[in-house]
Amino acid sequence: MVDDILGSTVLKDGTSLHIATLSRRTIVDSNAGHLGFEGYFLFEAIDKPIVKGINILAKVTDLDAAFRLIDIWKKR
Repeated sequence: MVDDILGSTVLKDGTSLHIATLSRRTIVDSNAGHLGFEGYFLFEAIDKPIVKGINILAKVTDLDAAFRLIDIWKKR
């Protein structure tokens, strides 16, 4: 479960990238428990007939880094 989305963008292939806090269960289900459970995560959301779910790509170091990524998305 996504708790608090700070920013999102949609890629050309239809997947979405998000920066958000995630529930402990979502992190465990995504095999990303090694990243820890607190903080903000960069993840893609896939909603296609064959594949649905999220793929956690990275943990953002802090809130400032999360907002910096959002600024970069807006400039693309």
